[in-house]
Amino acid sequence: MKLTELLLTLNRLKNIPRSGWFFCNIFTADVENVAQHSFEVAVITMFLADELKREGKKVNRERAISMAILHDWAESMVADFPYTARKYLKPAEAKKQMEHNALLDLLNNLPKKGEYLKQWEEYMEGKTVESKLVHAADFLSIMIQGVKYRQRGVKSRGLNELWRAVKDDLKPYAKEFKIVGELVNELNSAFTSPSGF
Repeated sequence: MKLTELLLTLNRLKNIPRSGWFFCNIFTADVENVAQHSFEVAVITMFLADELKREGKKVNRERAISMAILHDWAESMVADFPYTARKYLKPAEAKKQMEHNALLDLLNNLPKKGEYLKQWEEYMEGKTVESKLVHAADFLSIMIQGVKYRQRGVKSRGLNELWRAVKDDLKPYAKEFKIVGELVNELNSAFTSPSGF
C-alpha cells in the first residue's frame, strides 16, 4: 500500500465507531470514533511515560507513544470489535490474527514496515514497560469516556458492567504503576459521584 493510500485508509478511523458503547445505551451520534480514542490513548501514554521518567524509571517514551498511535490501525480494515463479541471469536487468537493480517496489508510497501509491525506485536504481547503503559492508557481512555457519558446522564447496566470490567483489567497496571492506580481512583470517584469531580 502506498503512503497516500495508507493515509486515506487510516482516515476511516474517524468514521468507525467504538462499538462497545452501543451496548451501554449511548446514542450513535454520541459514540466516540476510533481516531478520537487513539488520540486520547497516545496523550495518556505520553503523560504516563513522563511520570515514570520523573520517578526515575527507564521507559522509551517515543516508542510507547508510537505504539499507542498505531495500536488500533488494523481497525481501519476490520472495524472495532466490542468486548461482548470477543467471546464468539474462536479460537481465542482469531481477532489478533485478523488484525495482524490487516496490519500486514496496511504496511505492505512502507520502508519501516518491520519496525511498525514489531511495535504492534510488542503491544499485543504486553510484556514490556512501554506496551504495558499503552494497555493501561487504552483502558484509562475507556474510563475517561465512561465518566463523560455518566456526566451526560447515562445510567445503564451496560455502562456499569463495562466500568467494572475495565477496572478489573486495570488492576495489574495499577499495581505496577503508581500513577495508573491514582488515575483509576480519581476516575472511579468521578464516575460514582453525582456531580462528577
